Amino acid sequence: MLEPAVPISVFDLPPRPGLALASRLGFRAVTLSAAQAGLRPRELDRSARRGLLAELRRLELECTGIELFLPREHYEQAEYIDRALSAACQAITLAEDLGAMTVFLRLPPAGPDGSASEAIRELASAAAGARARVTDVSLDGQALASVRSNEELPIDVAMDTAAWLSEGSDPIAGIVELDKRLGGIRLVDLDANGLRVPASVGRGLDLDAVRTGLETGGFTGSVVLDARGWADPIKGLVNDLEAWRTLRPLSG
Repeated sequence: MLEPAVPISVFDLPPRPGLALASRLGFRAVTLSAAQAGLRPRELDRSARRGLLAELRRLELECTGIELFLPREHYEQAEYIDRALSAACQAITLAEDLGAMTVFLRLPPAGPDGSASEAIRELASAAAGARARVTDVSLDGQALASVRSNEELPIDVAMDTAAWLSEGSDPIAGIVELDKRLGGIRLVDLDANGLRVPASVGRGLDLDAVRTGLETGGFTGSVVLDARGWADPIKGLVNDLEAWRTLRPLSG
């Protein structure tokens, strides 16, 4: 069963109250931001990670994803690249320690000749040996470019459905195209003004078709209700969670 996760960073609360709110709203899965105070990997020693896992179990929550959305240029600028790569690698390790399926990154665009940058090559090396799936949400990134050029890359694609819609692309066709290279999906729609909104009030995202496409393709990554930027994230999350759970699974 594909269970959608809530990114607790949208609640603007410390981690533990954020987890408690996710549980009260009825979620059984969460994603955590490796940039949020209290969840940064460098702040979490082994004891703290065990405590976090215990809190997740107590609340009957599963961490399905770790997010790290650094400015893309930090992976390319000399003064930032080492710190950015270190932060990304630490996010991968945190995902493994928490049993998360997907690491969501936003990486720089592919080179004009399609070649991978030094940062991408280093991250690909880390991703190749990781138990979690390392993904890039960028539409112009090396991960998506590698799918379309039939090249192997240990970094998979995470689909931000609103970004695909804003480019005039069909997320459902994208799910089919990406197939096993789809490592995560962030569900968010657009309104008539192009603003990011819940799927339950949007105009272009068919949740039933999304779920059917994911289940047909044997998707195993993290499904996220991406409430960042919503006017009323709690109301939207509750409505979208209810809408998702009322969909009939293929096996039903």
